[in-house]
Amino acid sequence: MVRRRNPGVGPALLPAFLCLWVLTSGFLASGSASASGPSFPAGVSGGAGPSLGVIATVPVGSAPFLAAYDGRNGHVYVANSLSNSVSVINGTAVIATVPVGLGPADATYDGRNGYVYVTNRYSDNVSVIGSTSVVATVPVGSAPFDATYDSGNGFVYVADLDAADVNVINGTSVVATVHVGAYPEFAAYDSGNGFIYVENSASHNVSVINGTSVVATVVVGAFPEFAVCDSANGFLYVENSASNDVYVIRDTTVIASVNVGDYPDYATYDSGNGYVYVANTNSDNVSVIGNASVVATVPVGLAPADATYDRGNGLVYVANVNSDSVSAINGTSVVATVPVGSMPYFAAYDSGNGYVYVTNSGSNDVSVVGATSSSSSGVPWWAYAVGAVGVAAVVVGVVVGVRRRRRPPAVDGKPPLPSPGP
Repeated sequence: MVRRRNPGVGPALLPAFLCLWVLTSGFLASGSASASGPSFPAGVSGGAGPSLGVIATVPVGSAPFLAAYDGRNGHVYVANSLSNSVSVINGTAVIATVPVGLGPADATYDGRNGYVYVTNRYSDNVSVIGSTSVVATVPVGSAPFDATYDSGNGFVYVADLDAADVNVINGTSVVATVHVGAYPEFAAYDSGNGFIYVENSASHNVSVINGTSVVATVVVGAFPEFAVCDSANGFLYVENSASNDVYVIRDTTVIASVNVGDYPDYATYDSGNGYVYVANTNSDNVSVIGNASVVATVPVGLAPADATYDRGNGLVYVANVNSDSVSAINGTSVVATVPVGSMPYFAAYDSGNGYVYVTNSGSNDVSVVGATSSSSSGVPWWAYAVGAVGVAAVVVGVVVGVRRRRRPPAVDGKPPLPSPGP
């Protein structure tokens, strides 16, 4: 018996082969593209993960230091410490350059009135910015450095380094001056108890302020410079740069001392996993603290200075000053290392567009870090289109062939017999 070939399959072989070749080429291309740059692991950012990179480099003023995100207008405010100005960035472009006082050090957003408060270290005042212009200049103490917003009472607390006090600003006026310890550098707000914690680096203690009064003074390690609050357990983590440890405070009591790396600088709290990430500048790593113990030590770049949490994708971004890069940490592992400008110092997260803005003090610009592509969708759209056409051709060919085989040929010039029923 002679076996007849399905007449519909032959013509469909060519488009089927082309379909397979195109899809294979697309997958190989996508694999090589995703391998050329850093990418997130599965589960981060809702899928197999986009590649992370610099999507824009924005020139700003001289020696950009700290930055703040304004959740009301979506702008990022960058304090340029040597050009006495603030660059206002919208997306990936500077839309305004605002002159302020001498040596702007910090920028803080007030969510109640929508103002941004810029501390001018060498002119002993604070510039209050509304959108893209200064609406007020507020005289404060000597060498204002850090400003912290209290969302409970709407006050802004300005730490004056040389005056050893904190000026409390409501709107555009100082409503109180609170005496604290020597050389107060930073302050942290605890939304749970409403306290402001001021790190007094030269007196090795923390002043606890409730409203406009000091309610406690807590002795900590040597040279406390920064603190971060864990809103889940209510702990305050104070970094002591000279004793290489972190003191854990509940309300006004030290409950633990945690040894970390060499010269802990900045820290950030990850609300997703409950960890606190401490950047150790001299040991080139990050200590990950869970509750009151170190759960991991993560190697990063050279001289990590700042750590910033991105609640959109759950990553922690660490600025490495001496390696000109940013390390992205997921949990306890570095999942990407992104080259940025010279001497990156600080990073601010924009919850509106999901970008992270890294101030590069050595190159006078800001690197905008975000997702550049998706490794899970590496096959181009045209490959799917051609593939769909090829699959359709195969299906049509097979169906036509089967139908022809099921209809017997004509005999002696008579019309073909009807196909048998199912």
